Amino acid sequence: MKTSVLFAAFSIVALGTFLFWAKFTDYNHSISVSVVEDEDVYTFSARYDPKATGRVEGYINRNISPDQMGSSPNDYVDATTSLNDRTRFHIKESPGRLEIKLDKKENTTASYYRIRKMCEGVKQLIAGK
Repeated sequence: MKTSVLFAAFSIVALGTFLFWAKFTDYNHSISVSVVEDEDVYTFSARYDPKATGRVEGYINRNISPDQMGSSPNDYVDATTSLNDRTRFHIKESPGRLEIKLDKKENTTASYYRIRKMCEGVKQLIAGK
């Protein structure tokens, strides 16, 4: 009888500790941003807290307006798109992940700077600045 009471108490304390740790630990929500650029391709990749997906999508949609990408933070997008100004890029997006690839040879310099500026803004947004 005494053993089962001690085991129950230990189990409750262990469960409480685990739930506290899971709630307040940012273990799986680290931020990773990578920009790879050569003379032909600009690639922006980011991993971030999935809770920020809606803000990231909103920011991207404001920057590519009047065009629009995903409409929900749970959307999975894997598409090559052309904007009204003929900017063409590939976007792969899911909750907590984003990859944008722009072929510099098939876009104007203005398009390249537009996408690069947008990606810098995404980087600032997910960093909380």
